Amino acid sequence: MNLKRIAAVLPLAGGIAAATTGTSHAQVAPMAGSCELRITEVQARDLQETPTDEIYLRVGDERTSTRTFTEGQTREGSELGNADQITEFIAPGGFVVVSVVEDDPAVDAVIGSFRVPCRTASKEQPVSGAGAFYEVPYVVTQLP
Repeated sequence: MNLKRIAAVLPLAGGIAAATTGTSHAQVAPMAGSCELRITEVQARDLQETPTDEIYLRVGDERTSTRTFTEGQTREGSELGNADQITEFIAPGGFVVVSVVEDDPAVDAVIGSFRVPCRTASKEQPVSGAGAFYEVPYVVTQLP
């Protein structure tokens, strides 16, 4: 065996091992200036179909569970789904689209949609269309 060759290869092998160690569990920190949207409630003000509407939300690329609403009823965001379904990351300068949807047997009816920008806010967003009126309170927080 050539000792010079072994001596040259060992540092290289150590560098490769150091470079690849831990890459399978790397965590990515949020981008500076990014935001998080959280739906806090959904309020039924005027139903599309009396006596009840079956409503779900699309929050970015997530879909919440369908819940039955009566006129005047308020549901907490947590009643519509888990944290992943009612929160969404917003990139700096970007936005997330939120839609209120009536779950119908034949074709779902989009009552309305709105865009939420990456800007700190606490707001009640009115959403109307398809003969219904809802309000969707939400909070946008700046991520560290």
